[in-house]
Amino acid sequence: MSAPALNIADKSGFKYDTSKIEWHKFFTPGTFYRILNVDVAARTADMLVKFEAEGECMYHRHGCATTTLVLEGELRVREQLNGGEVLKVKPAGSYSHGGFGEVHIEGAGHEQAIIFFGMRSDTDVIYELLNNDLSLKRAVTVADFHHDWVTKWPGDVK
Repeated sequence: MSAPALNIADKSGFKYDTSKIEWHKFFTPGTFYRILNVDVAARTADMLVKFEAEGECMYHRHGCATTTLVLEGELRVREQLNGGEVLKVKPAGSYSHGGFGEVHIEGAGHEQAIIFFGMRSDTDVIYELLNNDLSLKRAVTVADFHHDWVTKWPGDVK
């Protein structure tokens, strides 16, 4: 007997149990992360990000294709397009793939949000952190992810 398929048309009630995850503070207040896997040779990194209610990250530019799955809450993406900002809201259960070159801020709505990000790069750059004027602050690389993974979750590293 096969398992029932996830009905992506009805996302109400979708929730992933994150009660036992060891979170670490991320770049901005109210954001936390958990690296799941890094493969330096393949230039890939997978992680979970937890945004507290109304929490959000800083402006960044994706340097690679990113798979996103909203596990809890809703992901709000404030994207810079044609000199303006467009808000996209992705409820729990939403899946997307793409993002290369996008400039945006991601965060939660009125409730906590937990998001899976799978990042696959052709270079070492995963994303670029940006200043408020959208100038480059610093590139974040696969090596940066690997360093954090080895340092913060050493029991996971194969």
